[in-house]
Amino acid sequence: MQQRRKPQHQSQHLFTASEVGSFEYCSLSWWHERYDPMARGNDDELFARLVELEEEHDAQAPSLPEYQVIEQLLLRRGAFEEGKAQHREHAEEVAERKEERILTPSSNDAMRRLMLVIVALVVLALALIIASAFLH
Repeated sequence: MQQRRKPQHQSQHLFTASEVGSFEYCSLSWWHERYDPMARGNDDELFARLVELEEEHDAQAPSLPEYQVIEQLLLRRGAFEEGKAQHREHAEEVAERKEERILTPSSNDAMRRLMLVIVALVVLALALIIASAFLH
C-alpha cells in the first residue's frame, strides 16, 4: 500500500501596499529592511553601534561600510519622518482651505448672483417701459 504524499503548502505572505511601494521605490532597500537585522534595529541601537564603531576605529569609522549603512538608515528614517510630517501639514492646509470655501461663497458665486440681479432689473425696467408706453 502506497502512502499518498500530502502537498506541502507554504504560507503565502501577502504584501501591503506600503511594502509594494517601498519595493518599487528601491528594491535593494526593501530587501535590507525585510531581511537585514540591522535595518530592523531601533534608532537607539543604531546610534549605540555608531558610537561603538567610532570608539573602535577612531577617525576611520565613517569610512567603514557598516558605519555608512547605519548612517544612511538613520538619515533615511529621519527623512521619512520629515516627509510624513510635511504630508500631514499639507493635508491639514488642504482641509482648512476646503472648509473656508464651504463657509465663504467664492467670487464666482457672487458674480453669478450679481448677474442675476442685473438681468432681473433690466427685465423689470423693460417691462415698466413697455407698460408705460401702453398707458400713455
